[in-house]
Amino acid sequence: MNKLIKWTGLFLASLFALQSQAAGTIAGVEISNQASVSYDVGGSNATVSSEIVTITVQELINVTIISQDSGNVGVSSPDTGAELKFQVTNTGNGDEAFIISQVNIGGDEFDVTLSTIYLDDGDGVFDPNVDAVYDNSNPTSIDPDTSITIWVTSDIPESLNNNDSAEVQVAALSKTFSDDNQANPDAGDVVTDGGDSTTDAIYGSAAANADDTATFVVSAIDVTIAKAITGIDDQFGGSQPIPGAEVGYILTVTVTGTGDATNVTVSDSLPIELKLKNEAGGEITVDGVVNSAASNDDDASYDANTRIISVELGTITAGSDASEITFTTVIE
Repeated sequence: MNKLIKWTGLFLASLFALQSQAAGTIAGVEISNQASVSYDVGGSNATVSSEIVTITVQELINVTIISQDSGNVGVSSPDTGAELKFQVTNTGNGDEAFIISQVNIGGDEFDVTLSTIYLDDGDGVFDPNVDAVYDNSNPTSIDPDTSITIWVTSDIPESLNNNDSAEVQVAALSKTFSDDNQANPDAGDVVTDGGDSTTDAIYGSAAANADDTATFVVSAIDVTIAKAITGIDDQFGGSQPIPGAEVGYILTVTVTGTGDATNVTVSDSLPIELKLKNEAGGEITVDGVVNSAASNDDDASYDANTRIISVELGTITAGSDASEITFTTVIE
């Protein structure tokens, strides 16, 4: 039992040490130490101590910004309030608030109209009716080693082409330095008495590079699919949807906008009550061409196990005639 208590204590001490060192020693902490010297004289030992030397840890301001979008963010042209997601982390050793700015990066196809910054309410889902507008005049104070999520919104101009892109940069500036009229501080710059507990605030190297970018990409292609019943034939010569009756369907794929839609694939998962007529031996018609439902011999297939009909349409240019897929099913 003693050994268990000992190892538990060591683990907790190690965990505390890791947590306390993540942002460095907290601003305002006093570090005191003292030296001593011992010697022998006249057959006895003596010890003399130095004075106690104390320093107060100053506030080091550091921050990171990281885009939370996994890739380019697709938008329409025009579009309003298109959002980008960023995480802002206070990696300094004191409480600090940050002024958030956004700017267009040159060299791409278009510039966005920079709009509003929002502070996420903690659910990670953007909702302008719930998430508060980020107030740069009174920004949120962030504890050391703590993150907030922000949403940066922009308006996308009209008449853009498919795959046009716009890169947006988001940056953070310490409010302490902003209030001291230091809009572009260098690492090592100081605001006297600007830190926590009346310490000085020192601008860190991470703060000097606190920005990240994300990219909007225009998707001027609009692909739609419609499904309709073409007819019902029951085994008694009627048109009642009863077990054994055949039900015909048509899928219509339409591409509008500008540019090409590539790798267009249609998938229709039939419910358990339906199966393709003749299953793997059945037929799927694509734009008037009859295809076998057997896999791997053309662009259409049917999996009897999953009841999924798949059709590869390839590349479709916007404005082309709609693609039509027809097939017949049987009610189980």
